[in-house]
Amino acid sequence: MSERISSEEFEEISATFLVALLHALPPYFARLEAELVREGEINLDWLEQLESRVETELELLLRRPAEEQQEPPVGLIRRFVLNGLSHNGCDTNIPILQRRGLLPASAVDIDADLGPIHLAWGVAKARRMRALVQEPPPADA
Repeated sequence: MSERISSEEFEEISATFLVALLHALPPYFARLEAELVREGEINLDWLEQLESRVETELELLLRRPAEEQQEPPVGLIRRFVLNGLSHNGCDTNIPILQRRGLLPASAVDIDADLGPIHLAWGVAKARRMRALVQEPPPADA
């Protein structure tokens, strides 16, 4: 891969990452739910809505150009999960979920197979951002 990356190439890598994330989210949320049940939480109806919201927000995020992707996808997932836990009175479980890797710090915390595509997306974003800084601004008409 060259140092520069076009917006089309970045869009393709983002789309691939999105598909992989959307495939990995249901098992991740199932593990999260199982852990919360294990910790005694019984009213977890909100988790299905949270999963749907996370999917929607990831689609919105990863379909934007690189310069408009202000939050990393895994950060978005973590933020939404933490907010969901807090909003639904599950704050006491946060340290346990953190220790068990259910508050993702990287894509491999969601699914180990996401590591390579997460890395490829990160490299592509860095290269695209570098290309944007180096491109001359468009001439005013």
